[in-house]
Amino acid sequence: MANYVKTVIDIALGEVGYLEKKSNRYLDDKTKNAGSANYTKYGRDMHKLYPEIMDFPAAWCDAFVDWCFQKAYGVSNAKGLLGGNFNDYTPSSAQLYKNKNAWYTKPKVGDQIFFTNGTRIYHTGLVY
Repeated sequence: MANYVKTVIDIALGEVGYLEKKSNRYLDDKTKNAGSANYTKYGRDMHKLYPEIMDFPAAWCDAFVDWCFQKAYGVSNAKGLLGGNFNDYTPSSAQLYKNKNAWYTKPKVGDQIFFTNGTRIYHTGLVY
């Protein structure tokens, strides 16, 4: 299992330095067209897979996690590992884990982690 975890972590680490874009241009370039309008290749690619669930452009932390998992494990396996489906809304993604009794408070390397602002889950990432 360790090699599988390493795969998703390596994919995520390979994206370090990628900048959010101000428009739908240069999504595959790490630094061109930098801005804060929520355009990313992660959102684009996940929207192509599941347009009814994955918005584009949209806040993209959850789309990034889903993207890393589907790159590492393929669509079907990634969905299973992520609680049963993809979702770009962090409270909904967290609920997927809760519905599968896969929610716990001591994450391990390779797990999706969620952060709260005291009111609701608002951010997600990968434990490495």
